[in-house]
Amino acid sequence: FFDKEYDKIYNAIKEDMETITKRIGDETIYGVALVTDEDCISLYLAANTSEYLRKKDLDNLSFMRQYLSEGKIQAIEEGTDSLTKWTPAEWGYSGGKNSGLVEVSKLLFEQEEQDSVGNAQNKPRFFETITSALKRVIDEKGTDTENITFFITLSDGDGIEEIENYSAKQLNSTEMFEKFTHRFDSNY
Repeated sequence: FFDKEYDKIYNAIKEDMETITKRIGDETIYGVALVTDEDCISLYLAANTSEYLRKKDLDNLSFMRQYLSEGKIQAIEEGTDSLTKWTPAEWGYSGGKNSGLVEVSKLLFEQEEQDSVGNAQNKPRFFETITSALKRVIDEKGTDTENITFFITLSDGDGIEEIENYSAKQLNSTEMFEKFTHRFDSNY
């Protein structure tokens, strides 16, 4: 299945990346995530920019203030800490309703409906396929991606941090990967 659908997955990621990049304009992209679910039957590309992150954090601060320490509030106000930096569900940009990955998700869902046991057994192959397709898009973009952290994540389920770290190691330079592994440390 994944060998047969690789080109569709690759083309959908590439199209979404181009669409998102155009929509972002002159803002500075810092992160791109390919997001799936625990059952691997949905897929979307999310991106965020430093500018969107700053706005989102300040907006969130207005209703989260009562739950945060003064130090955390100050760090968020100064832009040295964030509430949503590595949470793709909170990011500002995705492929949207007309995304090629919506069509890929339909194929993944159909595959799961036909053979849920086989689908579960093929999860490693699924992650290999989407990682390979995203890596190809990154490599084709070249130096335009040097300051962007790429990773794959799950919207739900167990092992999210491990999947993020493993994929980030495959998709980024050693320097970007090392920084990413410290994403939950204060002031990163």
